[in-house]
Amino acid sequence: MKLLTYSIKHYNNTLSLYNSKEKLYSSKWFMEFGKFGSELFNSEEKIMYTIEKKFQFWKWRMIFTIKNGSENIAEVVSQNSRKTSYSMNLNEITYQLIIHFNKKKSIYKKGNKIAEFDESFSDKDFEDYIKVQLLDQKDLEICFLLFSCLLIGETEQDKKAIFTSQKQLEPNEEPWN
Repeated sequence: MKLLTYSIKHYNNTLSLYNSKEKLYSSKWFMEFGKFGSELFNSEEKIMYTIEKKFQFWKWRMIFTIKNGSENIAEVVSQNSRKTSYSMNLNEITYQLIIHFNKKKSIYKKGNKIAEFDESFSDKDFEDYIKVQLLDQKDLEICFLLFSCLLIGETEQDKKAIFTSQKQLEPNEEPWN
């Protein structure tokens, strides 16, 4: 299995995804009228998607509504009260995002792992970056979109986790490092 490697730079309210030194995608979050949102841009800085983050208090779950232009195309919905598992159906394909121990996140497509994000990446050449490993380049856009949803509202990569215990996170059944 050959993994493709990318990196994400997280600075304040912006995420930028790089392949070597070339920026492929970026996303920026904002707060407008008390609601959090984000826009995802391609390498030419054209808006590809807009995301609206909502918390459904009565169901105790987080929902991210994704739009392509003015049309709703998908919703990313938290699957448990700990907000460690999210799911999205897009074009009859189910994607799942799982938050693991040690600042890692995995993305599954139809039950198969397609990407892993490592926020504890400590290579000296990539000190302030998030490492992204991916099986197929065709899934890069969707994986970055899902990852961007989770970071809406976070301003620093090395902030303290909101979870009080690593035991609340999901086990990583198939780690890639």
